[in-house]
Order: sequence, then structure tokens, then C-alpha cells
Amino acid sequence: MDTWKEFVSERLELTEYQLARRRTYLKIDLDILTENVSILKSLCSQNTDILAVLKGNAYGHGSIEVGKHLRDIGVRHFAVASPWEAIELRKAGIESFIQIFGNACEEEIPDLLEYDLVPTVGSVEFLEEWALYTQDSCPNYLLQSTYPDETRRQIVIKVDTGMSRNGFQPEMLDDVVNYCDEKGIKIHSIMTHFAAAWDNPQFTSLQLETFLNVAAKYRSRGIKLHAANSAGTLLGYGTELDFVRPGIAMYGLPPDTTEMAISMYQRLGLRPILSWMAKPNLVKTMSEGRCVGYDKTYRCSEGEVIATIPLGYADGFNRLLSGRGIITTENGSECPVIGRVSMDAISVRLPQNEEQCKNFYIFKNDFTSPNSVVELAKQLQTITYDVTTSLAARLARVYSNKGTIYLTRA
Repeated sequence: MDTWKEFVSERLELTEYQLARRRTYLKIDLDILTENVSILKSLCSQNTDILAVLKGNAYGHGSIEVGKHLRDIGVRHFAVASPWEAIELRKAGIESFIQIFGNACEEEIPDLLEYDLVPTVGSVEFLEEWALYTQDSCPNYLLQSTYPDETRRQIVIKVDTGMSRNGFQPEMLDDVVNYCDEKGIKIHSIMTHFAAAWDNPQFTSLQLETFLNVAAKYRSRGIKLHAANSAGTLLGYGTELDFVRPGIAMYGLPPDTTEMAISMYQRLGLRPILSWMAKPNLVKTMSEGRCVGYDKTYRCSEGEVIATIPLGYADGFNRLLSGRGIITTENGSECPVIGRVSMDAISVRLPQNEEQCKNFYIFKNDFTSPNSVVELAKQLQTITYDVTTSLAARLARVYSNKGTIYLTRA
């Protein structure tokens, strides 16, 4: 080899396992994430910003490293589902705008203030409590923060246009804004959320119309508006507003598993950023009649080659894939999962010519392989979100960015 870099390049697979210090890891390609964000921005108006959704550990991809990378490529607004998720980002050095989704509760207020987090408000009761914390009588320790006062104590008002979970009813918005004005509460933005953007264009159009009818006039005051989730962004609902809120699309996974969704992603150039890799820790040639795994659900034929892979349902490999799942070798050979999926191990049957196989895709980063996240979601009768958010924190996440690889474990 001429250089160490060439040596490492040829042995990149080994280097990644050494980083993970385990024979399985998640590989996240941040270069593809950059491309996906650029594609999503191209679908919006020139003045529309990305509000990147990092909840659920960035849909299983690792919120801290994904958040840092998005910050580094110019994304300045983020959203998570709980103050705890946001505090993790703050402690990792992400000082950008962070919105907390859901319906804000009184118990969250001390953390919201201390860490300069922006609540999503859908109840008068929370607004009344929030207002008390801006008064002179509020204990000083609840107002202490390292963030400048002018950027603090903002809120996002949510309008319920048909999702019927969180948010004020549309006819209440004017009174809510007036109350905030009276109490000196800073309104960052007003939002709504689409209930069926991918499947029901008529209802989505009605939601957007209802939202704009009550909220559009506040843009002249500098209050920002946003409505589009991933599906809304892809289909053009609300992409002319101040923000879009991509989640699953940013990670290159479609909102559903239909051919239409896959075709759109391929046409736009959106790609999955995650692969799940593994090597066996034992390969055995079995004799006739030997059983594999708990409950003896699989009986071997003479000479079958069985590999034990050190991962299981505690890592996020669903137990429903027992006797049904497929993993693939690097050259695309399919290896069926046999016997029960255990907490920490699966067994797979190798083709006779694959005894020396060293590397497997548990999840393949495409749309059509039998172990792609899309195909797994179909098999499990669920959605792609469910598959990746089930990936455990104990799985090492190895990130690739411009030829550099590095590790995190959460």
C-alpha cells in the first residue's frame, strides 16, 4: 500500500467494527443526509427554512450527531418531543432554536426556561402558568439561563385544524394572541399539523385553508407560520410558509410503503441514510435433526451452515421476524432468519458457498431489498418510523462524513 489512507480504505469494514467494539453497528451516511436536506429545500419557496425534526433520537439515527451535522450545514431550527430530548442536545453544544412538540405542561416550565426551549402551546391553562413565570414575583432560580434574554421565553401556538390531538381551535386564535400581547408573551410562530397529507389531499387542503384563514394575518407582525411535515413538504402543502418540518423524509425513508412513495423518492433522489451491519460470532455446520433456538422451532438438514449473529430484539430486530426475516450478504445473497429471534442473538442459514462470509446487511439502505426498512415495515404491517425508532441506544452508531468515520453510542 502506498499510504495508510489506502490501507484503511480497503479495510474500512474492519475499521468500523473496531470503532463499534461489537460485531454489529448502525452506519449513518451524513453525506446522504446533506443531499436529502438540499432536495427538500428545493421543493420549498426561497424564503422557507427547514425546522428539522430530531425527536425519537432522530428517528433512531442519533439526534446529537445528526443535529450537529445539520447545524454545520446551515440548519438553525430543530424540534423534539420532550424537554429531556432537547436538554441532551443543549448539553452536546447545540445552541440553536429548539421547539418542543406536543401540548406544553406546567411541569416542563423550569427546564424550558433554563435551557431556552420553545414550548408548543395548545391550552389556556399553560399560558396562564407561563405568564406567571415572566412576572417579577417568579423565583430567580427559575429564570436563570445562559441564553440572552431577548431569545428566551418564546412560544409556538398550535392550531388544531383536524388532527384533534393538541392545539387551540381555530376560532380561539385571536383571543389567544390577544392574551399573549396583554401578558407580554413572545410568539415565535403559529403552526398546525396535517393528519393525512400523504393519503387525503382534499382534507389536507381544507386543513391548510382553515389554518391560513385564521393565521395568515399575523405574518405582517413578524410571527412565522408553519404546517408541512415530510408528506406535506413532498406534496407541496404549505411549502411557501416560513418553515417546513421534515422528519422521516430527511432520513431518506418514505411516509408509507407504497410504490407511489418509493417511485417519488427515487425520482427526487432521496435515499436512506442508515444501514445496519453485522458479522457472525460463530458459524457451524449442522447435523441432521439438530434444532436451533428457543422452543426448537427450526430443525436442520444434514450439512446446513448456520451463523449466529450477536443482535436481537433488545437491539430493535423485531421478534416477529422469527422464521420470517431475511438478511443479506454484501454480494446480495439472501440468508433467512431461522428459529426464534432472541433478545441478543439471531440465527441465519447461509448458502453453501457463503461459509466464509464476513459481513451482513441487517438493514439495507435501499427501498427494495428484502431487508430494507421499507420492506421490513411491509412485512411487519407497520410504518418505517416504527422500524427505525425501535433501534436501541446500545447499538453503536458509526457516522460517515466526507470520507471520515466516527462513533457515538446513543
